Amino acid sequence: ITWSKNMKTNKITRPGSKNKKSSAKKKKIKGNYYKITSRSKKTVLYVKPANKNIISVNIPSTVKISGKRYKVTGIAANAFKNYKKLKKVTIGTNINKIGKKAFYGCSSLKNIKVKTSKLTNSRIGRQAFKGIHKKSVIKVPKRQLKTYKKILKTKGIGKKVKIKK
Repeated sequence: ITWSKNMKTNKITRPGSKNKKSSAKKKKIKGNYYKITSRSKKTVLYVKPANKNIISVNIPSTVKISGKRYKVTGIAANAFKNYKKLKKVTIGTNINKIGKKAFYGCSSLKNIKVKTSKLTNSRIGRQAFKGIHKKSVIKVPKRQLKTYKKILKTKGIGKKVKIKK
C-alpha cells in the first residue's frame, strides 16, 4: 500500500480516496457546465461554457438536471476569463453571486444584460469585469441602476462603460 502526504494540510490520504471537493461533479447541459451547490435547496453554480470560442452566452435562471429543476444562483470565478471572442452576455434573474475575475480580459465583450437585482458589492468578486471592452453597455434593472453603477465601478469596468436601465 502506498500513501501520500498533502503538504498544505498535512493530511495523509489513501490512493484512490476522493476528497470532498471532487464529490460534486460538473454537469454539462446545452453546451455549459454547471456544479450543484445544494441538492436540498436545488441550486447550481454556472462553471463555464464548453466552447472557448463562444460569442454569445445566456446564463439562465433555471436548468433541468436529470428531471429536476435547479436555480442558477452564481457564476464561478474565472468562468469567462480571457474569452477574447465573447461579445454578449445575459445574466439570469436568480444570479446572486459573480466570482472574481469572472469576465476578466473579455476584450470584445460589449453587451451585458443583467436581469437580476440580487447582486451586492460583497457578492461580486474582485476584478469581475476588468478588461471588458472600453465602450461596453451594461443594461441593469431600473430600480438597481444607481446602486449597480456604484458597485460595478469598483469591480473593474472602465470609465467609458455605459450603465443604463
